[in-house]
Amino acid sequence: MKTLFVEKKAMEIRYERACLLLYHNGKRVSSVPLAQLERIVVAPHVALSAGVLGLVAEKNVALLVLNTRYPDRTALLSGTMRGDIHRRLTQYQCHQDAAFRLHWSIFLVKLKIFRHYRLLLKLRLQRPDLRYPLTHAINALEKIIDDLCCDDIPSTLLSLRGKEGAAAALFFKAFTHVFPAALKFTGRNRRPPKDPVNVCLSLAYTLCYQDSVNALKTAGLDPALGCLHEPYYHRDSLACDLMEPLRPLVDAWVYQLFHRAVLRQEDFTITDMCLLHATGKQRFYEAFRLKAPAFRRVLRCYAQYAATIVCQHEQSPY
Repeated sequence: MKTLFVEKKAMEIRYERACLLLYHNGKRVSSVPLAQLERIVVAPHVALSAGVLGLVAEKNVALLVLNTRYPDRTALLSGTMRGDIHRRLTQYQCHQDAAFRLHWSIFLVKLKIFRHYRLLLKLRLQRPDLRYPLTHAINALEKIIDDLCCDDIPSTLLSLRGKEGAAAALFFKAFTHVFPAALKFTGRNRRPPKDPVNVCLSLAYTLCYQDSVNALKTAGLDPALGCLHEPYYHRDSLACDLMEPLRPLVDAWVYQLFHRAVLRQEDFTITDMCLLHATGKQRFYEAFRLKAPAFRRVLRCYAQYAATIVCQHEQSPY
């Protein structure tokens, strides 16, 4: 077991030595050794004590309080910072180097757009009936990729963000066509998500964001100091940087959830916001549990690569 999901109402988490004790309506139902866990995901209504938080922090297990109704109330307790302080000092120096930040950001954006381009190519093979809208987006993304590679490399982060935003808009406009109209997926929206597809995208992004924070801490980097994303209050901007090229992989996985009928329209309630029912959450979390190791491997590779180029910066500045 790597991730423990606790979602039921009337649940409480207690502890004894190095084990978590799970109670439902005051009755003990399970015991989980913390040594088996990398992460704990709990709903806002789950009760736990400050002692549980202390034990989780001591054992370096991440804890995520996931609030799907009010995303701003999602809380994260991540592991301790590792690595040499000199690596983070070099990272802070890198942040002052505009050329370094632009170089790293272009790498991330190119990788993200290329992966969205590849995803649309695969979807066009599966859905020849959607050849026109998918081909339009594919051609437009190909032009942006060519610009980033040779003809029109952005000279500022602001212009790069403009290209990234344009590419994302093109992708999601095409991506909406591959889902049934009954899901009411008309584009990316959040806080709160208004349709089943966006619910799953936001939930998966949030879970992967926590893994991104943990990967960076393990690599000895400060997750708060990003390049593509500016430092911002209560945000780990470098973790957001690493998330960008992972998003197409998450998007493809969410598509498969609906394409393979792991989740269906009846698993959701759509009003002014969209909510995933308990049975649907169970299937979502089980599917994510199986897929999460692959996502984590990708994020750990990115984090290690980021640490490598930070360490090389003093010798070979951009």
